[in-house]
Amino acid sequence: MTITASDMDTDTDTAPAVDDQLDEAGLSSEEFPGGLGADLDTENTVTTGVEAALLTALMWAPADMAREVRHIMDTGDRWDPFWKGAHREIFLAICAVLDGGAPPNPTLVQAQLFETGRLQRVEAELLAIISPSRGPTVGGADLPHLAAKVVDQWYRRGYAGLLARMSQIRESVSVEELAGHWENLTGHQQRAEELWLTKRDKLARL
Repeated sequence: MTITASDMDTDTDTAPAVDDQLDEAGLSSEEFPGGLGADLDTENTVTTGVEAALLTALMWAPADMAREVRHIMDTGDRWDPFWKGAHREIFLAICAVLDGGAPPNPTLVQAQLFETGRLQRVEAELLAIISPSRGPTVGGADLPHLAAKVVDQWYRRGYAGLLARMSQIRESVSVEELAGHWENLTGHQQRAEELWLTKRDKLARL
């Protein structure tokens, strides 16, 4: 639903790109964002809280576990599960530390952000994450579950975007065009569901 550039399958390069299919329907990724529901403040608080908890757990989990979850949650051209931009930046810094062979502890993640000129943009969020009011489970046992919840939130947001786009189409195209748009949006939903199930299954195996 909130996929940004290519297809829904993060493991292959053969499926058609989401952006290409959206363009055929007169859509773009920017016109079809994921969104929050009616209670914006509460959902935003819950969504960002789960994302922050995931990042906290990533920085305190054993490095091997963090690497496994990082590969499942990896952002890029194909998908982006983070609602808050600062959380995405911190996640990318964690990935960079892991890719360098080091454990992604808060000190190394902070240094990575500083060295790449991104610390100032996310400093407040990073401070809240590395000084949590309640720490993560020792040993990283909660990490796959937090990651799964972030994936679920991404999927749920997509439905808000889907409904908004369907309403927009209903008001702006001829009745003869409705079926084609509905088909394209249905395909978009099905690819999102496939990605959601794939990632949830991988996380459940950890």
